[in-house]
Amino acid sequence: MKTLYVSDLDGTLLTPEKEISKASADILNHLIQKGLLFTVATARSPATACEVLSNLKLELPGILLNGAVLYDFRKRRFAGSAPMSYEAASKVLAVYRQAGRMPFLYTLEDDEICVSYERFGHPAEERFCQERKGKAYKRFEQRELVLSPKDVPIYFTMMDKRTVVEPLYRKIQQIPELKAAFYRDNYEDVYFLEVFSSQASKSLAVLRLKEMLGAGRVVAFGDNGNDVDMLAAADVGCAVGNASPEAKAAADQIIGSNTEDGVAEYLRPPIDKLQTQGMATPFWLNLGERFAIITLLMQFWEGFFWQRLRF
Repeated sequence: MKTLYVSDLDGTLLTPEKEISKASADILNHLIQKGLLFTVATARSPATACEVLSNLKLELPGILLNGAVLYDFRKRRFAGSAPMSYEAASKVLAVYRQAGRMPFLYTLEDDEICVSYERFGHPAEERFCQERKGKAYKRFEQRELVLSPKDVPIYFTMMDKRTVVEPLYRKIQQIPELKAAFYRDNYEDVYFLEVFSSQASKSLAVLRLKEMLGAGRVVAFGDNGNDVDMLAAADVGCAVGNASPEAKAAADQIIGSNTEDGVAEYLRPPIDKLQTQGMATPFWLNLGERFAIITLLMQFWEGFFWQRLRF
């Protein structure tokens, strides 16, 4: 039975320095080359996902923007998307405008994501924008957020203090055609609010990919609030040691933290772990060692026998 392994990025596979360690990359690339079905599920867009995954040789499509899109890393193009309806997206904008707090709006245009915004409501949003401007696969545009029926809205995001974000989250939750993720950032004291179609989530995207690949089960790895649905839907949900209480509660087991290469260590075959730790490979698992030991014993007894004959 084939197993699909899916890992979140920030706080899970990535270190606090926002990178995949060499140890993790080496283990995962070796296993992928051997046929392991492994991919990622992240809130990141193609632009920033491709950047942090540069040392990982992924063969499968990745789940990006919390499940709103599937992205083919090899061909550098979108493999699927779950956009919001014009009506649902308009309702979201109305909630934001009534609160006087406008978000980033992601729309899909061919193989490019356009991110539109009116103004920054928190310094974290300005940093978010500046860090991503000019990157491939993403275009930023400052304009009045007015939708037209021809737009393909796939995602909204904003970041601010919890006291600002949580009330908006509660209101948007009441829109039946949509899902929302509300969680604390992995790197600073700010909260994200992400909104997407009810047909788009990490869990739904994982199940679609499982069906596409003909896999029999899913093992998922995560650390934060936007991973909870994926951890709960997986056959085996693994929360890293540094995960939030919410993610740990949804998981079946707790593994090593993101500073301990938790995901890669979980996947690494037991025999490799023994060798890396300097422990002897079990005698019955290595025929070469068995033959060598038998040969040495035969040589010892042969020498002992001839010595006895001399006396």
